[in-house]
Amino acid sequence: MRAMVTAGTRGARAAAGTLLGLALVLGACASGPPAPGASVASPSASAPAAPDPATRTYCDTVTRVQAEQAAPGAGYNGLTASSDAARRQVADLVAVAPPDLAGEWRTVQSLTDQALVSLAGTGGDPARIDTATLERLQRDAGPAVARIQEVTQQRCGITFRPGG
Repeated sequence: MRAMVTAGTRGARAAAGTLLGLALVLGACASGPPAPGASVASPSASAPAAPDPATRTYCDTVTRVQAEQAAPGAGYNGLTASSDAARRQVADLVAVAPPDLAGEWRTVQSLTDQALVSLAGTGGDPARIDTATLERLQRDAGPAVARIQEVTQQRCGITFRPGG
């Protein structure tokens, strides 16, 4: 029984890492290495002294989500709790995204929901993860993610560097 719980927990952590790499691309998931193409953000040396007041809430939300992802134990609460947290984080970002990023965040939200549906079917079993579907969703998210990274860097002073 303990082996099943451990395998399920590892599977949930791996799934959460893949999901967060796809959806948020704003911070490293504590559950393991970032998914291929995922990014880790850090403050930029050339960051503006203060973000434009119109984007302050967005920048603060990006910072909060990064902190949540990097918190000890993030992604270790099982698939359901990790999925719920990811949904909340993406919804929070959609809600405060600047108008010119709103479409990109809605795209990421839709693809995240699709990934979560795929992951939910695994029951936390890493052997059952449909990596082809998750890789396709990650590719589909690429243009939106690139735009989010670019604008977030410009407006919030957050520099993204390659994950890995």
